[in-house]
Amino acid sequence: MELTNVNKLFVGFVSLIIGIVLITSIATGTIAVTEKSIVYDEAFDLVTLGCSNESAFNNTNALCNLTVAHAPVAGTWQKTDCPISSVVITNTSAGTYAAWTSGTDYILFDSSGLIQMVNTTATSIYANDTYVTYDYCGNTYLNQSWARTILNMVAGFFALAVMGIGIGLFYSVYKDAGIGA
Repeated sequence: MELTNVNKLFVGFVSLIIGIVLITSIATGTIAVTEKSIVYDEAFDLVTLGCSNESAFNNTNALCNLTVAHAPVAGTWQKTDCPISSVVITNTSAGTYAAWTSGTDYILFDSSGLIQMVNTTATSIYANDTYVTYDYCGNTYLNQSWARTILNMVAGFFALAVMGIGIGLFYSVYKDAGIGA
């Protein structure tokens, strides 16, 4: 059975629509396994934890060792291949955020997700309403960079394939109609 020009145009248009719909889900699924997850403003109240009060900061207290909620689990690939990263610790005072300095105000143990607070002017003044923002690798994250690279190219090649089918069909109609040379 031979396709008429109208049928070819219809098939080309439907292929294009299906491609557009599928590329969205492919790209969304790809992002879920190739990009780290971000936690914004995980809250810790150092006063409530017993780490600090208005007049003193006790960094020898084990309660001053904060462990983030998505810390790498011991014995997993996350602990060695993908520790937490892009850690920013801030707190609020009079409605403004003040960022703390790694190595000065806190010590980060990224492979365990542990943050040890240090007794400094910044930490003792702003001892409550402390927020931690960080990146972590979820359980579905691909920890091999080559696998992430290949998977990130899938959506592009899929788009090229759908575009090639559409161009082929439209060229066939163009040729059959005798418009081109």
